[in-house]
Amino acid sequence: MSSVALSHKSHTVIDESTTPVTVFTGFLGAGKTTIILGLLKQISPKYNVVLLKNEFGDAQTDSALARESHIQVTEMTNGCLCCVLVGQMKRALQEMKAKYSPDRIIIETSGSAFPAPIAWQIREMEGDGFHLDSILTVIDCINFCGYEDTSYTARMQAQYTDLVLLNKWEQVTDRQLDIVVDHVNELNTDTPKIKVNIGNSIDPDVAFGIDTTLFKLSDKAYSGDDSANMHDHHSQEVDLVEIRRFWNNTDISRPLCPNKFVSFLKSLPADDVYRIKGIVRLESRVNDEAESSLDVASSDSSICKSATEGVLHIVNHAFGRYTFTPLAEPDNTIANVLVKTTIMGNGLRIYLPAIQAGFHASDDEIETHWAQKQ
Repeated sequence: MSSVALSHKSHTVIDESTTPVTVFTGFLGAGKTTIILGLLKQISPKYNVVLLKNEFGDAQTDSALARESHIQVTEMTNGCLCCVLVGQMKRALQEMKAKYSPDRIIIETSGSAFPAPIAWQIREMEGDGFHLDSILTVIDCINFCGYEDTSYTARMQAQYTDLVLLNKWEQVTDRQLDIVVDHVNELNTDTPKIKVNIGNSIDPDVAFGIDTTLFKLSDKAYSGDDSANMHDHHSQEVDLVEIRRFWNNTDISRPLCPNKFVSFLKSLPADDVYRIKGIVRLESRVNDEAESSLDVASSDSSICKSATEGVLHIVNHAFGRYTFTPLAEPDNTIANVLVKTTIMGNGLRIYLPAIQAGFHASDDEIETHWAQKQ
């Protein structure tokens, strides 16, 4: 383990062969990836941190963004670490440890993950050289009060954490922030709560070395039957629409018009469409919502390809707000993508025609999973 890691060492005495693990949770669109990337920028390159990302769906969007930042990433897709993929997490962690010899592993869970099964899995791997250091929960100050009442997952994430990270607090009024904090305090009074400033993320000295006491194996309370009941918790809360379109340089598979696509995003109801996350090929580069009132920027010769090829973008739309990140050097796994995106929300069935039109998708390019409300 690098000597740089000493300032981030847990209070528990762990030997050099043990890898501390930090887990980030938070509901859909809370801003986990942005905070993690900001955190990693503050860490010395000599301190080797690798990222295990879990996506519900297989768009692999944030992994592409992380790779643009030259971070080692392992992906676990098409399922959730807390249930469907919990058995595969052990193998993924072991492979990361063997391949990268990390000083620390950060796990970013899907927005619909329960923290307990993930924590217990890591606890059970102490003999394999892993130490659960902390569970950090990102709270979306704009939207938390809206989905807290309907999402058991969001409440669990806020309740069982070592540190609450209040994200997007600058975008609400003081009164609205007080209400959010009151709601979180009703679930979790004693846990420290920290405002995360835009562009600054969280200090590594705060995030690392917490040495959590949550979810000790001796406290493991649920039976196998209870665990089985968790397996479908995503289908009970969230509708899922996945779109996969591939580009072959024909008129049928042309890149999307940026103006029309931005107009489509703006037309979606924020209360029902929680998240759109994926990769889209647009005719030209598009600015983030906050950067330009015109939305579509002039061509940038360092990024834009020919008009026929278009420009691959990561699109990240959460509760009515969106960002675009052009991919300067897309790898071979996404080089022929036209649209590869996952849409999550509530009552999406009635919006399916609009979603299909917005992405120019045919029936065979769409896969749907409707929530089974209890």
